[in-house]
Amino acid sequence: MKQKKTMIIMVIILAALLAMYGGMKAWNSHSEKQKKAKEKEETVSLLDVKNLKAFSYESGDSKMSFSKEDGEWIYDADDGVRLNQSTIKSTAKEIAGLTAVRELKDPDEKSDYGLDKPDYTITYTAKDGSEGTIVIGDAAGDNYYAMTKNSDSVYTIAGTVVSDLTFDLSSLTENDTVPSISSGNLKKVEVTQNGETTTYKKKKERSQLAGGWGTISLTQCADYNVKDLAKYGLDEANRITVTATYKDSSSGDKKTCTIYVGSENGDNRYVQLKDSNMVYEVGSTIVKNMMTVDNSDSSSDTESTDNTSSTENAE
Repeated sequence: MKQKKTMIIMVIILAALLAMYGGMKAWNSHSEKQKKAKEKEETVSLLDVKNLKAFSYESGDSKMSFSKEDGEWIYDADDGVRLNQSTIKSTAKEIAGLTAVRELKDPDEKSDYGLDKPDYTITYTAKDGSEGTIVIGDAAGDNYYAMTKNSDSVYTIAGTVVSDLTFDLSSLTENDTVPSISSGNLKKVEVTQNGETTTYKKKKERSQLAGGWGTISLTQCADYNVKDLAKYGLDEANRITVTATYKDSSSGDKKTCTIYVGSENGDNRYVQLKDSNMVYEVGSTIVKNMMTVDNSDSSSDTESTDNTSSTENAE
């Protein structure tokens, strides 16, 4: 009987604890909702527009301008430049929903905040045709003073807004990539120059060439939308064509990757991926390792004649 009473008491205590936990959880959820509602109520919006179709920002002599066509953002100065759509969309979204850290009460003259001669000017056009301009002046700690055109209100905005106004095209573009190629999946390399093609198939040759193919990185762009290939020695008459045949690690299919090699520029060499409009600079040593081998000790390679290197006329 005593044990039964103890069990009942324990059940009652457990139920009470569960009820208290549920109540605290509900209270915390309610408090969090109230906090978010208050923050939203206190947020000062400089802009509240939807779906920008164009925007630009400038500082001194530097200006970047973008427009939206068929759902894709383009660089107005050269619509052939391949932009990183995620980066541009993020900037457009930040401008469209720009909020202030605070609004200054009874502000002084614009010159006191650097707004008479702003460091940055942002202009935009929304999908509905509405237009606007934001000027950004002096720094205010981690923030900056800002105001919208045709308004006397002065605000401070987060410094991240300014840091996101990128004038370096390399930070806004989407570069090409070379597939993952190593000695384990490289099958052969064909090098065509001056009308002749040399094919490398031997295991030793492939091992050497994989050292170059495995280290190439297309990060240093020399031309984002090339129009004069001869300028880089990449015109058809002068370039070297290097094609790697490899086994794709994901699908297991046999694929090819073709890179055009142009003239040298200091310690680098101009290269272009087939079907791309971008030209890159890659270290000359890496490029050399992608298309040349040292056969001084070829006698040690016992692969079949099917895998020997050969030279033939290019088609």
